[in-house]
Amino acid sequence: MSSRIYKTEAIVLKSSPYGEGHLLVTLLTRDGSKVRAMAWGARKPTSRKVGHLEPLTRVDLALSKGRDMDSISQAQNLEGYVAIKSNLEATAMALYLAELAEAFANQDSPNPALYRLFSVMLREIQSSSPPEVIVPYYQLNLLKVTGFMPEIYRCVECRKGVTPGQHRFSVDLGGLVCTQCRPTGNVRLAPLSIEALRALRFLHISEVPALATVDMPAALVRELRSLLDSSLRYWLDREVRAKGFMDHIGATAGLKA
Repeated sequence: MSSRIYKTEAIVLKSSPYGEGHLLVTLLTRDGSKVRAMAWGARKPTSRKVGHLEPLTRVDLALSKGRDMDSISQAQNLEGYVAIKSNLEATAMALYLAELAEAFANQDSPNPALYRLFSVMLREIQSSSPPEVIVPYYQLNLLKVTGFMPEIYRCVECRKGVTPGQHRFSVDLGGLVCTQCRPTGNVRLAPLSIEALRALRFLHISEVPALATVDMPAALVRELRSLLDSSLRYWLDREVRAKGFMDHIGATAGLKA
């Protein structure tokens, strides 16, 4: 019989009070699985767990398997992302990324690439001046590692390569549509600038360190965000709650700049 106790590294995506003194925690484990676990008594004054189970904390955990839900028996802080939590704009961005990670992670299907992407993005946000392109980079690559990557090289209808400038984009169909194709049915087609298409392809093939050298115009970032926001909304069938908070904080910071 396998042991009921297991250990894992994880990042806390969110936590919420449960009952009297307990904490319900949602985790993204190192193998990319989503785990919801109970930290019994974590909110009691004598507990040492609560400080290790704040959202946006990388932790080393010991858990015990339960019939309905696993339980956290030990928690050790590995990385607190202090620079993120001391900056409201960075916190808002990181919480948005965390909500997306939770939405696309699966409890039964490990996805190590998702964990790597999310942890690397948190480290990038911790830098003194993270580039604005972080959000569209994460959005696109999140869709990539979870199997929902939009087609940005070929027409989704005829499967031929698309010449930049002779294209449109369809969220419904999942990518580019060339100007020669006429999709049937209630399909939404939206314009996509040549600059945005080139930017998407750049973000698709780029490693994270390259983002520090990117100086992308604000209008182009907004176009990318609009397209990727629509794609995420389509697959999730809902708005990402943390998006409004992130956008509000970002707009406020821009007014103060």
